[in-house]
Amino acid sequence: MKYLRKEKLSLASIFFTFFVDNLSWSIVFPVFAPFFIDPSNELFSSDVSIAARTTILGVFLMSFPLAQFFGAPIIGEYADRFGRKKSLVYTIFFTVIFFGLTAYSMQKEMLWLLFISRFFTGIFSGNLSICLASVADLSSNEKIRIKNFGYLAVIAGLSFIVGAFIGGKLSDPDYGAFFNPALPFWVAMGLAFINLLFVAFAFTETGKVDPSVKFDFLHGIHNIQKALRTKKIKSIYAIYFLFMFSWNILLQFTPVLLVDSFDFDNSEIGDVAAYMGVCWALGSSYVTRFMLKRFAPIKVLEFSLLLFTVFCSTILFLKEINWVLIVIGICVILTGVAWPLCTNLISSRADKDMQGKVLGISQSMQSLAMAISPLVGALTYFYMGFPFLIAVLTSFMAGLFYFFARI
Repeated sequence: MKYLRKEKLSLASIFFTFFVDNLSWSIVFPVFAPFFIDPSNELFSSDVSIAARTTILGVFLMSFPLAQFFGAPIIGEYADRFGRKKSLVYTIFFTVIFFGLTAYSMQKEMLWLLFISRFFTGIFSGNLSICLASVADLSSNEKIRIKNFGYLAVIAGLSFIVGAFIGGKLSDPDYGAFFNPALPFWVAMGLAFINLLFVAFAFTETGKVDPSVKFDFLHGIHNIQKALRTKKIKSIYAIYFLFMFSWNILLQFTPVLLVDSFDFDNSEIGDVAAYMGVCWALGSSYVTRFMLKRFAPIKVLEFSLLLFTVFCSTILFLKEINWVLIVIGICVILTGVAWPLCTNLISSRADKDMQGKVLGISQSMQSLAMAISPLVGALTYFYMGFPFLIAVLTSFMAGLFYFFARI
């Protein structure tokens, strides 16, 4: 009975860690675009153009996933060598520190410190992989493991909706003098601190410690090299990378579009982000189940890739905000359908003894796409629709790879 109680507390602490990690990311979604573009703040001098601000924003948005790309494998190897609990405690502790630095740098409008704090927050956010491994450890059989991973999916969707919504509200000064762009980060810091205490006192070590594990600081790059050499599924990796690249441009530049073209404030962007979270949940659950009951998974994936490209291209021509929101919602739903199907396709083409390796490689591909997409979108910011044009072209290329690769 005491052992079962420890297991339940450990699982609860992992679920809370997963919630805080995802909420801490989504809570900032409505904040950065208005903060960087707002000409009234002192982050830039007054003569810095909107195009230049957006380019810097793109580089800034790149820093978090790029740090995650390098940090996640290292944290995973640290957990294998020293234990999951120790790695969770250390990573959450440093997350608390760097969320505080992010909040402080935004209050003081210090761009260099903001870059540093965001980069290191990205490095230590790599503990999501430890959460997944710990859930697997705490699941006694396949049925329970599937159920627990299902809980994680629900938690991820809920945290994105809640985080984006309250991030938009907390950063909107219209609600009072206490509300400002730094406030969501102070809240995220507080939640991370509660998370630290929860893990420190409730989590019991679940993994085996292996002191012989060696650190590979270029593990993410080596994963990409493996993907390019994996004959059976390298075409699928290319499709996956291009589609995730396209999706991340749409995701990260939607707030810029809303601010620049429709004068949205933080609160309104938070509402839109929550709406996108609902659309994602619909796509990955009800729409996917509805489609798979009637069509083969490969046909649903074809349909999703094609429609995503078509609808994403229409954003360039829409002038009414209601139509823009409808189309963005449809694109998010289609992504919610396509993403798990892409992941399943990668998994189904690999042997059983390669599952961990190929899915780890796909995670590296996703992180790389998340890192490059905001930079490319920013550097091609000649007019508002250009990042979305790039998203359309890369999605179209993913479709071409798919049809010509004879998957």
